[in-house]
Parts: sequence; C-alpha cells; structure tokens
Amino acid sequence: MEAIRNLVPDEIAHAIARVPVGPCTAKDSWIWRLTESGGYSVKSAYRMFRETRDSTLGNDLFSSSRPSRDDWKWLWGLELPPKLRLFIWKCGKNAIATRVRLFDRKCAPNPLCPLCENQEETIMHCFFHCPKALETWTQLGLLNVLPVADSCFVDWFFGLKDRVSVGQITKIVCSLWNIWIARNAWVFESRAFSPSSVAILAERDVLNVQEARIGSSANFYSCPAGLPSQPESSRSSTLSPPGPFCKVVHCDGSFVSDAQVAAYGIAIANSHGQVIDGKAERFFCSSPLQAEAFAILNAVIWAAQDPVPTCVRSDCQRLTNALRQDPSLWPWQCRASLARVVSILCVSPWITVEFVPRRFNKVADWIARNSRLDLLHPEWIFIANLVAPLL
Repeated sequence: MEAIRNLVPDEIAHAIARVPVGPCTAKDSWIWRLTESGGYSVKSAYRMFRETRDSTLGNDLFSSSRPSRDDWKWLWGLELPPKLRLFIWKCGKNAIATRVRLFDRKCAPNPLCPLCENQEETIMHCFFHCPKALETWTQLGLLNVLPVADSCFVDWFFGLKDRVSVGQITKIVCSLWNIWIARNAWVFESRAFSPSSVAILAERDVLNVQEARIGSSANFYSCPAGLPSQPESSRSSTLSPPGPFCKVVHCDGSFVSDAQVAAYGIAIANSHGQVIDGKAERFFCSSPLQAEAFAILNAVIWAAQDPVPTCVRSDCQRLTNALRQDPSLWPWQCRASLARVVSILCVSPWITVEFVPRRFNKVADWIARNSRLDLLHPEWIFIANLVAPLL
C-alpha cells in the first residue's frame, strides 16, 4: 500500500484498499466488458460507438438528462398491454425504424418522411410534426399535450406523468401506436393514411384497455393464434422432493446497480420444507449474474462440508445450465465463481446443482434481499418459515 500512496492521492489509495480481493487464483487477463464471453467483437464496439454518439449529439432522439430508473419503472408499471409498453420503450430508446434510422444504416434511399416527403422522419417528426400526425392529434383533441419544438421524446413522455391523468396517458399511448401502425400500412401496403380513421382506432383501443382493466377480455390480452392458453390452475404448484435422505439447499442473490451492493441468501430445508439453517452475507459486485453465481458458490461450499446427499437449488437457470457447458461459453463476470463450483463438485460427488422456478425459491430470495438491506432479524431463521414453503 505504501507504493500505491506514493503514486496516487490519499482518497484514491483508500478506495483501492477497500476493493475486495477475490479468492480466484487464476491469472489476470484482458476482458472486453461488452460481450458475454469477455472477448472483443466488432459488433459490440459498433453498438457502443452508436450509443455514445447518439447520447453526445443531444439531438431530438435523447435528452441530456437521461430517463431515470424510476421513469422506466413507472412505464413498466402502467396498466397497459405489454406490446404498448414495449412500443413506448422502443421509442424512448430510438429503436423504431424511422427513415432517419434506416438511412443512417444504409437501408433507405433517403431520410425523408414517407407521408409528407418534406422533412426528415425523426421520431418527433413522425409522431408530432408531420401534417398527417398533427391532424390526427387534432381529431383526438390532444393538441394541448403535444411537445414543444425542441423537446425530445423521453423528456416529453415522462413529463406527462405529472401533467395528465392515467386515462389521458392511455389515450396518448394508443394514439402513438395507431399513428405508427397507419404509417407502416402506407409504407408497406400503400393504404392511405386517414387521420380520422386513426383517431377512431385509437379510441377503440382505449376502450379495449379500459375493459381489460375491469376484468373483461380484450383483444390486446388474447392468446396469439396457434398457442393454446394455459390456465394458472394447470401449472405445476408443487416441487418434487429430491429424494429420501437428501438435504436441500436453496440459494439466491440480490443486487442493486446504483451502489453495486449485493447479498446472497442460503436456506437449508428438511424433508418437510422447513428451514433448519441458513446463511447470508453482503458483498460488492458489478451485476446480478455475479450475485447469483456467488450465491451458488457459497451454497456449494457449505454443502461440501457435510458429505451427505445434497441438492443445491438456484432460480438462475442461465447459470445452472452453464455448469454443464464448456467453460469458454461461461459469462466472463462469473467465470471465477463457476470454476470454483465445478472444482468443488468434482471432489464432492454427493452434491448436485439444479434449477428451481422462482416461485419455489421465495425464502432464499427473502433472505438475500433483507441481507442486502441490512434488515435481517437476529432470529431470521425462524421467521423465514413464515415467508413461503420451500418445497
């Protein structure tokens, strides 16, 4: 540490000293963080370049004050059909195929709006500035909610939550959706864009959403053709026991990206599904996947101490599957933890690791989440039995 203090200011030296040293003994290697494998790819670099450029330009695509996590949570919490929430998310991420985007990718001969052919078709032009779109908003009686000249989509949309009612937001979202549908019908099917028809269809969709909210069936929520709907009662509501004389260890990780603080929770259950022992610990990591991998690792380490048949269960199917794959395919963030898991399993044949649906892993989730928040009661093992059955 003395050498570090001679090179950097004291506050940086203290920050370096607080970095936890992992138990992995593998040699350090270069990692490209933008790919799962940790190897460089031109595609990931190109995506990073475009995202950086779009955020730096400050045009009408993005705001200099990017949407907060609470903004996106508000969007996903709206009582709207999933496809409408996804559509708004794509608009906010500039991920819909406007002519400007297509022209930028060399997929269109020009960036002009296909409806008016006078201006470039950005997201803001497509939905608000094009004469056809503007006439549609007039028909809907929503001119008062349109964005001002220099706004961007995300600033305008997330600003609505403090200005208008939920019912108005539903109408606005349905209007945006139908403007986009009508625009595509003109581009791909040569069907004329009729503002009055678009307004009628938007009003119809508003009624469908309102009916769905009060429990009646609506077209938005119907099962896609060819896929039989499966009632909730037909799903499995029980979890098969691992077998006689087999100990069950449930594990889960909890992570919050803002502070990069995580915790794992481990619960040992008896044959009746009651928690008889457990463990929890807070730590720092950089992703939810790392938190899940560390939870599995610590569950396996614990199980290895007692040579009796033990089934370690995790609700992270991606990692339970990874343990059966070639190590070169492992996510780079988890390689150190997964390598230790495999090495322990090789010398502990009494341990198996399997996937368990999240609804059967509620206790481990409760332990991990409360440990991360530093809310675990000293007698939490007894309280855990009140949370949810493990088996």
